[in-house]
Order: sequence, then C-alpha cells, then structure tokens
Amino acid sequence: MCIISIVFLSVAAHGEDVGRLLQAGDQCYVRLETEEALHYYEEAYVIAPQKSETLIRLARAYSDLGWLHLRKDTSAESYYVRSVAFADTLVQLYPEMPAAHFWCALTKGSLIPFRSTSEKIHIGKEVRFHAGKAIELDSTFSYAYIILAIFERELAKLSWFERAIAHIVFGEDLYGSLPRSEELLYKALKYDIGSSYAYFELSRTYEAMDRKEEAIASLKKVIELPVSSQREERQREISAKFLARLQSAQ
Repeated sequence: MCIISIVFLSVAAHGEDVGRLLQAGDQCYVRLETEEALHYYEEAYVIAPQKSETLIRLARAYSDLGWLHLRKDTSAESYYVRSVAFADTLVQLYPEMPAAHFWCALTKGSLIPFRSTSEKIHIGKEVRFHAGKAIELDSTFSYAYIILAIFERELAKLSWFERAIAHIVFGEDLYGSLPRSEELLYKALKYDIGSSYAYFELSRTYEAMDRKEEAIASLKKVIELPVSSQREERQREISAKFLARLQSAQ
C-alpha cells in the first residue's frame, strides 16, 4: 500500500473516531449529563483540535458548567475562562462562521460578573461586536439577537459613573433601551419560536419594564418548553421560582 493511501486511511479513521466521540458526547448532553459529555468532547479534541464541531461543543459545555456552578461554588469563573479559550480559537480558525462569533460573544460576556467596572465595559464592547458580526454573517441567527437584547437591557441599568467609563471605552454615549431589548428578543423568536432562552430573557426585560403579566406569560413558556440540556433544566427551575415570586406579588 502506498504512503498516500496509508495517510488517507489514517485520516479517515481519525475522522470516524471523532464522529463517534462527538455523538457519544451529544447523547450524554441531551440526557442532561454535561460533565460526562465533556469527557467525550475532550477526547475528540485530542484527535482533532481544530475541528469546528469539537470546539463549539467544548465552548458550550464549559459555558454551561460555568452557569450551572454560578453562585454555588468558586469554580464558575474557571469554567468560563476555559469556554472563552475554545471560543477564541474557534473565531480565529473560522472568522466567517456565525456560530464562532456567537460563542465568542456569549463566553466573553459570561466573565463580566467577575471583572471590574472598566473591564466589564471593555468586554461589553467585544460582546456587542461579535454578536453583531454573527448577525451580519447570518441575519437569522436567533441566539445572537438574544445576546444583543441582554446588552440593551443591561446598558439601561448603567449608573452615571458606569456610563462615563463606557463613553471612554466605546468613544460614544451608550444608552440601553428596554423597548429595543424587547424588539430584539421578538426577532430571536421569529427565527426560533421554541427558544426557551429567548423567553427567559424576555421575562427579565418585561420585569425591568414593570410589565409583570407579560413577564409571567414568558416564564410560563419557558416552563412549558421541553429541555434538551442540563442548563435548560436549571433555567426551567429558576423560571418556576421567578414565576412563583411574581404571582405571589399580584
């Protein structure tokens, strides 16, 4: 057998191994076993460290684990840092891939609670850029609209001091808009009507707008939708608590 044939067969075999590992990981992921899924994704990464499908899954799994550990222990930040590293690699290797920019926006944004005010705003600039880039590359990318909607809502909460720093970092006056946040979330739902993430963030925006009935309706949608990950299951639990709180205040 010639050398070219041997190399081809070796590459093909590795490709099959990666495919099997990703499939096994995905099966764990939808069974709400995120840490188990991560083991398979990491094995796939050892074989094919530049494969986009592997990098996306690693960014997602580490991001999910960071969110799941948030306010539970001190490991959340370390999970988020790992997710950022994989997202950065993804966007460097695949700069024209909408998903690469989305994951860069999401993972970097996850670090905001752990950073100083000036760092938060600097990260915010990156988040806005990458979310906007994802939409520029694919105008139907639902998740990117959710990121921008959160960005609008959080900007609306900035203090005068934070706005002053934001002006220095962005070089412009930034004023978030709750109606704009609502508009972006409806656009996200236009492209993915079953997005529990969009409904969850819509409930947060409606509550900020003091529109409790609509916030309640959005939370009910989150609870009604099926879950396909451990993160979505936890989101449903949080939504049930928020719903009970809003209903008790009526």
